[in-house]
Amino acid sequence: MARHVPERSEWYMVYNTKMDQDIYLHGINLLPQFGPTRLGRLWKYFGDWEKAYKAGPAELAEAGIEPENINIFLAHRQKTNLEQELQKLEQEHVKMLTFQNLNYPKLLLKIHDYPPVLYYKGRMDIPDELCMAVVGTRKITGYGRTVGPILIQPLIEAGMTVVSGLAYGVDSQMQRLAVKARRRTIAVLGGGLDDASFYPKQHLFLAQEIISNQGAIISEHPLGTPPLKQNFVLRNRIISGLCVGTVIIECGLKSGSLITARAALDQGRTVYAVPGPIMNEMSMGPNNLIKLGARLVTEPEDILDDLNLKAAKRKPKLPAIGDNEVETIILQQLGFEPMIIDNIIKQTSLDAADVSAALTFLEIKGRVKNLGAQQYIRGK
Repeated sequence: MARHVPERSEWYMVYNTKMDQDIYLHGINLLPQFGPTRLGRLWKYFGDWEKAYKAGPAELAEAGIEPENINIFLAHRQKTNLEQELQKLEQEHVKMLTFQNLNYPKLLLKIHDYPPVLYYKGRMDIPDELCMAVVGTRKITGYGRTVGPILIQPLIEAGMTVVSGLAYGVDSQMQRLAVKARRRTIAVLGGGLDDASFYPKQHLFLAQEIISNQGAIISEHPLGTPPLKQNFVLRNRIISGLCVGTVIIECGLKSGSLITARAALDQGRTVYAVPGPIMNEMSMGPNNLIKLGARLVTEPEDILDDLNLKAAKRKPKLPAIGDNEVETIILQQLGFEPMIIDNIIKQTSLDAADVSAALTFLEIKGRVKNLGAQQYIRGK
C-alpha cells in the first residue's frame, strides 16, 4: 500500500533551514520506524524539528505517533549524541539536503512520499535539473549492451542527467556511459553512503568517478543502514521521482525495474520501454510495458522529441558496405542481435577462414563488436 505524506503546502515550507534544525531531523530519521509518513505528522504538528525531537510522550501522541514508537523514540533519544552524529557525517564527507532547502530537487518534491531528508556525496545544487531514469536487468545481454548506449548517449549529449541505482547490469552501464562522457549522473542507493554499508562494493570506484564528474550518490537512509531488500523497493520511487521519465532497458516480468516503472506511472511521469526479441526473457518486461501503454523507444529521438529537446549532432551511420565483398556480405547479415560465427558462415555460405579474417578486420575498424564466445554484432 502506498504511504501517504502530507502535501507540500501542509509541510509549511521553510527555506534556508539552519543546520541545527537539520541535525534534529537527522536525529529522528536515524530510526527506521520514522519514515516520510511519521516525519510528516511531526512536522505538521510541531513545525519545528528541535521541538519535535525534544517533545514529551503526550505531545508525541497528539502528533499521531503510536505508543510503541513513542517508547522506541524516547529510548533512542536517551542514548543518541547529536554532535557525534554530525561528526560521523563529516568524517564520511556526507551532506544532508532537507525538503526545506532551496536546492532540494523540485520534481522529487512533487511526489506524495518524498523523503524529508536526502544524504549525499558530490553535488546536489541543481533543483530544476532535467533528469531521466534509466534502469533494467542485472543480467544484461549483448542486445542490451548494444542498444543502451545507442539510445541513451544522445540524451546525455543533449544535456539530460541519467539517474539510476548503480546496480549491476543496465544501471551501472548507463552510469559508466555518463562518466565516460564526463557528464553528471546521479546514483540512488538503497542503504547508507558510508563505505561499510555501500552496495554493491564492486562499484565503489564507479561511485567515486561519479562524484569526481560533478555527479552525486544519494540515499534517504542514514549512515550504517545495511542494503536491505525492502530499502531497494523504497529507493525506486526516488529514482523515478527525480526524473521527467523512466527508460526501461531489458528486464524480466518480476524485475525490480518494473517497480520503478509503476512508481513513475503513479507519480504521473512517462515510462519509455525499449522493445526486444520476443523469445528473450529479458525483453518480456519492456515488451509487456509497451502492451500496457508505455511509450515504445527505438531511437533516441522518440524521447528527445517527446521532451522538445534537440539532439546533439552525431556522426552519420555507416552504411552496411565493407571495404570488400566479403565484409559487405557479413555486415549486411549482422544486426544488433548476437550471431555466433558458425551461423554467420552458414547463412552467408562464405569460407570459414574468410569469415574469420574479415571479422577480425571489421572489429579493428569498429564496424563489428566481438561479444566473446564467438558472438558478433554490428558496431555503432
